[in-house]
Amino acid sequence: MKLYKLSTLFLFTIALFITLTACEEDTTSIGSVIAPGNVTITIDEIDYDLMAKPVPVESFDAKTGNLMIGNIQRDNYGNLFCSFVTSLMCSANLQIPDSLFNLPDFTSTRVDSCKLVLGAQRKGIIGDSLAPQKLEVFLLKNPLSGQITNTFNPEGDYYTEPLASKSYTVAEIASSDSVFYHNNYVQIDVNLPVEFGRTIIDKYKQQPSLFQWPQTMAKEFLPGFYVKTTFGNGCIANIESLYVAVFYHSLAEVKETVGEGDEQETVTKVKHVNNVVFPFTISPEVVSSNIIEYQPSQNIINHNQQEDGTVVITTPGGYMAEFIFPMEDLIDRYSEDNIHLTTLNDIELFIPAESFDPESGLGIVENLLMIKSTDYEEFFNKNKVPDNITSFAGVYDSTNQRYYFGTLRNLFLNLINKEEITDEDVSFMLIPVEIETETSNSYYSSATYVTKCVPFTSKPTMTLLKTNEAQITFSFSTQII
Repeated sequence: MKLYKLSTLFLFTIALFITLTACEEDTTSIGSVIAPGNVTITIDEIDYDLMAKPVPVESFDAKTGNLMIGNIQRDNYGNLFCSFVTSLMCSANLQIPDSLFNLPDFTSTRVDSCKLVLGAQRKGIIGDSLAPQKLEVFLLKNPLSGQITNTFNPEGDYYTEPLASKSYTVAEIASSDSVFYHNNYVQIDVNLPVEFGRTIIDKYKQQPSLFQWPQTMAKEFLPGFYVKTTFGNGCIANIESLYVAVFYHSLAEVKETVGEGDEQETVTKVKHVNNVVFPFTISPEVVSSNIIEYQPSQNIINHNQQEDGTVVITTPGGYMAEFIFPMEDLIDRYSEDNIHLTTLNDIELFIPAESFDPESGLGIVENLLMIKSTDYEEFFNKNKVPDNITSFAGVYDSTNQRYYFGTLRNLFLNLINKEEITDEDVSFMLIPVEIETETSNSYYSSATYVTKCVPFTSKPTMTLLKTNEAQITFSFSTQII
């Protein structure tokens, strides 16, 4: 590990004659009282070449709230193919009136049609929205496991023949101008067999209890769907909603007056009343997972073979980065004169970054997870969030074009008293992630907490990390007795 530049900025030095009480976690070689002496507050701005290395992503957890469908190919990005599998949640809107089933002439033949409706935000569409696409929908034969990844292959054990197919574009060019420009969502309607809708209604009439719990329904009736891209290139839609719609009609008696003058009479006619019910949807409570195949471009592969401290990381999948954090250098700087009583203030890490190909239209990922390499798999398997001890959230600052990680203070305090610091202690991964936060407000202050941290799969990105230009800001207070 090489220290390239160490510039110490002495902000001020003052003489104090006071007694300070210190917490154990904030001090190293002192007791509960600091004796009077000269106090110096030091801020080191250290430029480091972290020499990060690219790490190919073999597989990753792709169970997120966003489901991707489509293909895209870009010269500097590579080839990306997206399909998905999903279980289904019984919808709260399943409210077929019981009185309908009590009609003597009611049968499921009242069902007129059935659709699978996929909804995507217009701003979530990547590529050419006019590109022709085709997808196929398959019924799953078995419930999905919660342990599946992006490499899950549903063929064989999970589906047989396609249930339906749909050729489409996400441009909605057939819509009127008012609909096209004012509707933020694009819908892909897939016509399912009318027999499928009638089966749903029959099952609901015979066993309504099946629809109360998604696990029971998946096991005994409907495990879910596999939606697969079969044709098209140049566009990917980010599916945020999915539901099944069953259209049916009921019969209503309507009284009408016919004839004129003395010949008027009131007659009773039977009228068809059209209705729709939405029995199934997707939900965070059930298993949904992207099936993603990504082959990085040769340009990305060649760049990541240079070993110059710059790494291209990509989403979804492809490459992440790994580096050794220079903790020993920081500890040496902190403890360089043992006659000083030293208190750590903070450690912050900045890593410059930019788009690998700004002209491609593919931006950079907004958040990175910095996590100990040994904790990487367990972190996502157990749905953890950054703890600011061995895992840290990094946010991209577009103004200064760099990621900010702070604070790393607890990492330092955990290692400073260790007899020997190994590479395993300070080996970290940089992983593109999607983060959700909540803010807690009180009368005196407010705090923001990370509530969700999952691998980023919402869209393709390629980020050039300049870890050879990383900067560490290291601030501490020292006192000479």
